[in-house]
Amino acid sequence: MNSRERVRLTINHKEADRVPIDLGGMRSTGISTIAYNRLRKKLIINKGIAKMYDFIQQLAFPEKEIRDMFHIDAIDVAQAFLKNDDDWKQWTLNNGTKCLIPKYLDIEIEKDLTVYLKDKNGFVLGKKPKTSLYVDQVYWVYKNLPKIPETIKDEDLNKEMWSIPDPEWSLNIFDDEQYEIFIRNIKELYENTDYAILLMVGCNLFEKGTFLRGFENFLCDIYVDRKGVERLHNKLMEKYLKLLDRVIKGVGEYVDILVFGGDDLGSNRAGWMSPDIFKDLFKPKYKKMWDFVHDNSDCKVFLHSCGSIYEYIPHLIDVGVDILNPVQTSARNMEPEKLKKEFGKDLTFWGGGCDTGDILPNKTPKEIKEHVKKRIEIFSKNGGFVFNQVHNILADVPPENVIAMLEAAYEFGFYK
Repeated sequence: MNSRERVRLTINHKEADRVPIDLGGMRSTGISTIAYNRLRKKLIINKGIAKMYDFIQQLAFPEKEIRDMFHIDAIDVAQAFLKNDDDWKQWTLNNGTKCLIPKYLDIEIEKDLTVYLKDKNGFVLGKKPKTSLYVDQVYWVYKNLPKIPETIKDEDLNKEMWSIPDPEWSLNIFDDEQYEIFIRNIKELYENTDYAILLMVGCNLFEKGTFLRGFENFLCDIYVDRKGVERLHNKLMEKYLKLLDRVIKGVGEYVDILVFGGDDLGSNRAGWMSPDIFKDLFKPKYKKMWDFVHDNSDCKVFLHSCGSIYEYIPHLIDVGVDILNPVQTSARNMEPEKLKKEFGKDLTFWGGGCDTGDILPNKTPKEIKEHVKKRIEIFSKNGGFVFNQVHNILADVPPENVIAMLEAAYEFGFYK
């Protein structure tokens, strides 16, 4: 059984030969480049240099040697792009180690080593202070307005940090010539590998509002400016449905999973809004997008949402979500046993396999292996579980702990 078959069986709630394993299949299942360089050193991988494709989160592409070593079954479609050496430029990480970053990124470094991230027009959208491990958003196009504007311009929707393209979206797929490159690269990845292929389409509703308005403003908008939120959502939906149509017509037959998000709907304690408001404002739009995916392709719908979202899960299932990530088991009402018992027949849990807040950075390899074994026992019955840690592996995680986690996922993941 190959990786693609294994993942497809699993997300159709059937037991494969073993639990599939993911590392870096999308931008919330990966590894910090600092941690990745330490892992490469520990494993004595001296060939080449790490490629940090996600500059905002500082994430590395897991290379083939690592994927093979740890039996990884999924891949981010971004690995089909930036394939030539001249697509990259060298970068120095906070700990002094080297990596490569996409050459198309527009970056300015000040004398105090603050890094500014710009859009294609040279406008500063993000800032990384010298000691920070991430890029912070510094501009919100509608933040200083009293409410969401009556007229929402197309160019405004892209004037936020997270709209700076990732490798596959450095192409304009509405340009026919670049669309052909987009299709060709993804088709080659499909034909030349047997990984389950994930494509991040974004199409987020909650976080896009916070990126445009600022977090506090948008939370208030949800309660006091419902018409404004609907107006913003309607504009976004026009854009998203056109994007989904273009993606599915071009590469729907080559991609297994379309990734929606991040749309982090919850804090550690609760969702950001009442279930009734979620049901009225957000649920119908998710349904429209996810119905479109299911009606026009065999792709599965993957939602990334951090936090305590227990109260939203029945609504998400009702409108067609297939896969939930990162499965933040440390959040309130997100206990593994509870989630599997109540939602395991309808959802595939892609994550939740190892707690990254406490266990992974702080425990011994032996303790980590026992933790992973227990999580697999809880989540894996009758399929519906792809092993991944809860969100990304951060920079402070020792390489021996990463190795212990991934080795345990393979060792204890076989079905009897």
